[in-house]
Amino acid sequence: MVGVLVVLALVAIQPLAVTSQTTDSLQLRFGETIAMLHQAESVDATPSEIGALVGLLNKALELNGEALKLTAPDQVQRRAELVAQIDQILMTVENRAADLTALASQRSYTNKVFTYMWGVIAAVLGTITYSLALSFYRKYRIKRTFQMRVTRK
Repeated sequence: MVGVLVVLALVAIQPLAVTSQTTDSLQLRFGETIAMLHQAESVDATPSEIGALVGLLNKALELNGEALKLTAPDQVQRRAELVAQIDQILMTVENRAADLTALASQRSYTNKVFTYMWGVIAAVLGTITYSLALSFYRKYRIKRTFQMRVTRK
Protein backbone atom coordinates (compact mmCIF):
# COMPACT_ATOMS: atom_id res chain seq x y z
CA MET A 1 0.00 0.00 0.00
CA VAL A 2 2.77 2.44 0.92
CA GLY A 3 4.70 1.47 -2.23
CA VAL A 4 1.67 2.20 -4.42
CA LEU A 5 1.23 5.60 -2.76
CA VAL A 6 4.93 6.43 -3.31
CA VAL A 7 4.72 5.44 -7.00
CA LEU A 8 1.51 7.47 -7.45
CA ALA A 9 3.11 10.46 -5.72
CA LEU A 10 6.17 10.23 -7.98
CA VAL A 11 4.01 9.98 -11.10
CA ALA A 12 1.92 12.97 -9.99
CA ILE A 13 4.98 15.07 -9.14
CA GLN A 14 6.97 14.16 -12.28
CA PRO A 15 4.82 16.16 -14.78
CA LEU A 16 4.93 19.19 -12.48
CA ALA A 17 8.70 19.00 -12.21
CA VAL A 18 9.08 18.75 -16.00
CA THR A 19 6.68 21.65 -16.56
CA SER A 20 8.42 23.73 -13.92
CA GLN A 21 11.77 23.11 -15.56
CA THR A 22 10.26 24.02 -18.92
CA THR A 23 8.89 27.29 -17.51
CA ASP A 24 12.25 28.05 -15.87
CA SER A 25 14.12 27.36 -19.10
CA LEU A 26 11.88 29.92 -20.79
CA GLN A 27 13.38 32.58 -18.51
CA LEU A 28 16.66 32.21 -20.40
CA ARG A 29 14.82 32.56 -23.71
CA PHE A 30 13.11 35.72 -22.42
CA GLY A 31 16.54 37.20 -21.76
CA GLU A 32 17.82 36.19 -25.20
CA THR A 33 14.72 37.62 -26.85
CA ILE A 34 15.09 40.92 -25.00
CA ALA A 35 18.74 41.03 -26.09
CA MET A 36 17.66 40.51 -29.71
CA LEU A 37 15.13 43.33 -29.39
CA HIS A 38 17.82 45.59 -27.95
CA GLN A 39 20.11 44.71 -30.84
CA ALA A 40 17.35 45.55 -33.35
CA GLU A 41 16.77 48.84 -31.58
CA SER A 42 20.47 49.67 -31.58
CA VAL A 43 20.65 49.39 -35.39
CA ASP A 44 17.95 52.09 -35.72
CA ALA A 45 14.73 50.11 -35.92
CA THR A 46 11.73 52.40 -35.65
CA PRO A 47 9.78 52.62 -32.38
CA SER A 48 6.64 51.26 -34.06
CA GLU A 49 8.52 48.18 -35.26
CA ILE A 50 9.99 47.58 -31.82
CA GLY A 51 6.65 48.34 -30.15
CA ALA A 52 4.90 45.51 -31.99
CA LEU A 53 7.53 43.04 -30.81
CA VAL A 54 7.45 44.38 -27.25
CA GLY A 55 3.66 43.88 -27.26
CA LEU A 56 4.15 40.23 -28.19
CA LEU A 57 6.81 39.87 -25.52
CA ASN A 58 4.48 41.38 -22.91
CA LYS A 59 1.80 38.87 -23.92
CA ALA A 60 4.31 36.06 -23.43
CA LEU A 61 5.17 37.43 -19.99
CA GLU A 62 1.48 37.50 -19.04
CA LEU A 63 1.07 33.91 -20.19
CA ASN A 64 4.17 32.95 -18.22
CA GLY A 65 2.65 34.52 -15.11
CA GLU A 66 -0.52 32.51 -15.64
CA ALA A 67 1.49 29.31 -16.19
CA LEU A 68 3.43 29.84 -12.98
CA LYS A 69 0.15 30.19 -11.04
CA LEU A 70 -1.07 26.78 -12.25
CA THR A 71 0.38 24.33 -9.73
CA ALA A 72 -2.42 21.83 -9.16
CA PRO A 73 -2.01 18.36 -10.72
CA ASP A 74 -5.28 18.75 -12.66
CA GLN A 75 -3.95 21.96 -14.31
CA VAL A 76 -0.86 20.31 -15.83
CA GLN A 77 -2.41 20.14 -19.31
CA ARG A 78 -3.38 23.83 -19.29
CA ARG A 79 0.07 24.76 -18.05
CA ALA A 80 1.70 22.76 -20.84
CA GLU A 81 -0.53 24.56 -23.38
CA LEU A 82 0.50 27.94 -21.96
CA VAL A 83 4.18 26.97 -22.09
CA ALA A 84 3.73 25.90 -25.73
CA GLN A 85 2.05 29.24 -26.52
CA ILE A 86 4.87 31.13 -24.79
CA ASP A 87 7.43 29.15 -26.75
CA GLN A 88 5.63 29.92 -30.01
CA ILE A 89 5.42 33.65 -29.18
CA LEU A 90 9.10 33.80 -28.24
CA MET A 91 10.04 32.03 -31.46
CA THR A 92 7.96 34.52 -33.44
CA VAL A 93 9.52 37.49 -31.65
CA GLU A 94 13.04 36.10 -32.16
CA ASN A 95 12.45 35.56 -35.89
CA ARG A 96 10.91 38.99 -36.37
CA ALA A 97 13.67 40.63 -34.33
CA ALA A 98 16.33 38.96 -36.48
CA ASP A 99 14.54 40.09 -39.66
CA LEU A 100 14.10 43.57 -38.23
CA THR A 101 17.77 43.76 -37.28
CA ALA A 102 18.80 42.93 -40.84
CA LEU A 103 16.26 45.33 -42.33
CA ALA A 104 17.13 48.19 -39.98
CA SER A 105 20.85 47.66 -40.53
CA GLN A 106 20.37 47.79 -44.29
CA ARG A 107 18.15 50.86 -43.97
CA SER A 108 20.74 52.57 -41.76
CA TYR A 109 23.51 51.80 -44.25
CA THR A 110 21.39 53.16 -47.13
CA ASN A 111 20.66 56.33 -45.16
CA LYS A 112 24.37 56.84 -44.50
CA VAL A 113 25.17 56.40 -48.19
CA PHE A 114 22.48 58.92 -49.15
CA THR A 115 23.74 61.35 -46.52
CA TYR A 116 27.29 61.20 -47.84
CA MET A 117 26.01 61.46 -51.41
CA TRP A 118 23.99 64.59 -50.57
CA GLY A 119 27.06 66.01 -48.83
CA VAL A 120 29.15 65.52 -51.96
CA ILE A 121 26.42 67.07 -54.12
CA ALA A 122 26.16 70.06 -51.76
CA ALA A 123 29.95 70.51 -51.82
CA VAL A 124 30.03 70.42 -55.64
CA LEU A 125 27.14 72.89 -55.89
CA GLY A 126 28.78 75.14 -53.33
CA THR A 127 32.05 75.07 -55.25
CA ILE A 128 30.27 75.87 -58.53
CA THR A 129 28.31 78.69 -56.90
CA TYR A 130 31.46 80.14 -55.35
CA SER A 131 33.38 80.02 -58.65
CA LEU A 132 30.48 81.61 -60.57
CA ALA A 133 30.13 84.35 -57.97
CA LEU A 134 33.85 85.00 -58.04
CA SER A 135 33.80 85.03 -61.86
CA PHE A 136 30.89 87.51 -61.96
CA TYR A 137 32.60 89.70 -59.37
CA ARG A 138 35.82 89.80 -61.38
CA LYS A 139 33.91 90.43 -64.61
CA TYR A 140 31.95 93.26 -63.02
CA ARG A 141 35.10 94.76 -61.54
CA ILE A 142 36.89 94.70 -64.88
CA LYS A 143 33.93 96.41 -66.60
CA ARG A 144 33.85 98.99 -63.87
CA THR A 145 37.57 99.68 -64.33
CA PHE A 146 37.16 100.40 -68.03
CA GLN A 147 34.17 102.65 -67.44
CA MET A 148 36.17 105.03 -65.28
CA ARG A 149 37.02 108.34 -66.81
CA VAL A 150 40.11 110.24 -66.04
CA THR A 151 39.51 113.95 -65.65
CA ARG A 152 41.92 116.83 -65.17
CA LYS A 153 41.86 119.03 -62.20
